[in-house]
Amino acid sequence: MAGTATRPGRRPIPHSGQDRRALAVMTVAHGIQHFYVAGLAVTYPFIVADFHVSYAVLGLWLSAAGLLGGLLQAAAGLVRRASARAVLTAQDLAMGGATVLGAVAPGFGVFGAARVLGAVVSWPQHPVGSAYLSDRFPQRRATALSWHTAGGSLGTVAVPLALSAVVAAAGWRWALIALGAALAAGGLLVRLALPLERAAGRERPKDRPATAERAGTPGTGGTADRAGLWRLLRRRQVAAVLAAATIAAGGRGLGTLSTYIPAYLRSGLHLPTLTVGTLFTVVMAASIAGPVAGGMLADRFGRVRTLIVTYVAAAAVLAGFGYAGRDMAVLVLLGILVGVLAYAESPLLQAVFSDLAGDGAARAAFGVFFAISYGVGSLWTAVIGWVISAAGFPAAFAVMAASFAAAAAIIVILVRDGERAPGPDAGAAPPDDEGDALPA
Repeated sequence: MAGTATRPGRRPIPHSGQDRRALAVMTVAHGIQHFYVAGLAVTYPFIVADFHVSYAVLGLWLSAAGLLGGLLQAAAGLVRRASARAVLTAQDLAMGGATVLGAVAPGFGVFGAARVLGAVVSWPQHPVGSAYLSDRFPQRRATALSWHTAGGSLGTVAVPLALSAVVAAAGWRWALIALGAALAAGGLLVRLALPLERAAGRERPKDRPATAERAGTPGTGGTADRAGLWRLLRRRQVAAVLAAATIAAGGRGLGTLSTYIPAYLRSGLHLPTLTVGTLFTVVMAASIAGPVAGGMLADRFGRVRTLIVTYVAAAAVLAGFGYAGRDMAVLVLLGILVGVLAYAESPLLQAVFSDLAGDGAARAAFGVFFAISYGVGSLWTAVIGWVISAAGFPAAFAVMAASFAAAAAIIVILVRDGERAPGPDAGAAPPDDEGDALPA
């Protein structure tokens, strides 16, 4: 991340030590935020047994929580005046409180309410965090967003084993208390170490006009915020990216894959439990490296171009994984490729969307992006589950692959013509006939 990023018509913004600290803190904070869902998953079997409820009941509560939390991400524009540091600190502390409430729940109703509360307060990380990094690293936003995603994957990998040990030693309630403490610690880390946005508080450049906040750009606090956001969403390329994000949710790593890969290995291929855990860990480990490598390639060779290649390659790998059978060597190889490619898709798509949204619009725009792609896209979990019941796991992975292929076609047809390859001195790409432009 060293070097200088230049915005057209503005003074160079160096990637200083403070920038590197911002990226590191946001990456770690995202990993800690991912402790929540991954850690809770470890405790569900014990909670179901203790409260004498079925997985169907648990599933209904989780679906409601997922849909509500996803749609609430559209609220990011409403907190545009608050710093990312304040919003994310409050998020982590509130998640810690919701987790502790679940730990002391006397019955499943209270636990379910605590889980929904956790979803209600956990929405800011993706839209606010992604907007913060996009604005801070305009010329290297694919790399920055990829590290953000990799941090979440690292948290997903790290917490299950540790929390399983606490469950074994002291029970699921103490495990949730430990999880709540970890989330609170994440909030304190953000409060103490995350720099403020460049355009906020003490870090606003001295030569930036005070009227910039009233210019009517979406997310900057101007009176034309809603109209500006609506104009942005009506652009052909922006609408195409949102459509691709919703369709690609059918095969997204942090969604359908994380839910159904363990089920496929255990219930579909009837592999031993330890083997299932090992293979899934391999996939998740690859999901850490994949986004980072994809982001670096995207910033070097073009974000749209890299996204298209990733979609096509991931579609082929997903289809192969679903029909691989029980050959362990093939499963391991394809599992690594699934982790590298399928989990790289999300940050690459975020970078393309951020290019289209432009400076100043990031928080409100990302709120809409995540509400649509993750909120509405969460319905794919039910669709894939129905396909598994009706036609089996191979057909389900074929549907996941088809969702990536369809998303690639949308990007090629409606977005690809607006991209220029990035370069150290490049400015904004020329607008297309709809007024869209993809900055280098």
